[in-house]
Amino acid sequence: MVRKFGDTWWGQAWIEALEERALDDPNRLPRGRTYARGGRVRNVELSPGLVRADVDGTRSEPYVCQLGVRCLSNAEWDDLLDDIVGKASFSAALLSGELPHELGDVVLPDKGDLSPDCSCPDWAEPCKHVAALCYQIADVFDADPFALLLARGRGRDEVLTEIRERRSASLGIARSDSPELPRGADPGQTASRAYRRPLSALDRSPRLPIRPGGLPELAASPPAGSGVTTAELQALVADASRRSFALLSGESDSGLALSAGSDVVRRAQFGDLAQISAHTKVPEPELRSAALAWRHGEAAAVSALRKKWDAPAASLAVGAQALGDDARVRANTVTLENVQLRIDEDGLWWRLELDEELGWLIAGEPADDPNELVSR
Repeated sequence: MVRKFGDTWWGQAWIEALEERALDDPNRLPRGRTYARGGRVRNVELSPGLVRADVDGTRSEPYVCQLGVRCLSNAEWDDLLDDIVGKASFSAALLSGELPHELGDVVLPDKGDLSPDCSCPDWAEPCKHVAALCYQIADVFDADPFALLLARGRGRDEVLTEIRERRSASLGIARSDSPELPRGADPGQTASRAYRRPLSALDRSPRLPIRPGGLPELAASPPAGSGVTTAELQALVADASRRSFALLSGESDSGLALSAGSDVVRRAQFGDLAQISAHTKVPEPELRSAALAWRHGEAAAVSALRKKWDAPAASLAVGAQALGDDARVRANTVTLENVQLRIDEDGLWWRLELDEELGWLIAGEPADDPNELVSR
């Protein structure tokens, strides 16, 4: 029997919101269900406004999937809590694991409340990995509607405390530390009891997002005559965001130690090439080819693209054997038609491919063995 998702009415409503979100590209949904049924969704984490998990795909490392869920506004929470306090059966239903239908219009998200994101290269919204996460989290919502409230911004303890306080206020009961409080009041906790409470682990730091933040909107434009435009400021802020992300994720040292020339190439990946070319006097085609190389190996790739040297004959013979009998050998390169293998001074081999407009371009990460590059 094929396993289904969304056993409760609210779990099914969650699935419907996902499927409406995917109407423009629904072919990822069947794969997502298959992934969820196959146990590929792991390390599911739920926090206010965010569902996160690792999803096993086709590569060795799992993809990091996130689904943003719009948190309810304070006004929406006020209305929701007032509704719960106004009818005792609502809080009783929640505590027994049921979500009353009357609360569904506020609690349940629609397609516009969901923001999928994944570290995979598929830009469909959602991709099959996020779809798998959505189907899997439906089980959590089925089991506990408070989990759905947490996704909307507030957890179980916070919601129950606010319900008690509102109920007490409606009865005219002030909060107090008296042990003889009427039913419905929040008794709080004495200092001695709090001191005896077992220690618990500190909250973990928030997880790093999948990618740096988007382009910021500035509250005001630069002063007239400053020589700086809004677009230039936005580009600087976006670049700082990328550098911070690289530093926090351990991908690099953020590039602050780069030479001016290397930093120009790094910026050329994201900036206006024509403008950078005009300021630096570096021809735009040269900037473009260097920026493409940077993506495959940063400064080492750019050096391999630009630097020619006389490599040992024994090393070149290995490259020539990998590329074929008709390969031409010169300096530190071995060339056959539109493919070139190039060895750098550290002994790493790079594959280059011929572009009609830009010439030789770095075509991937380096390898110790040139045979690995030929098979790519």
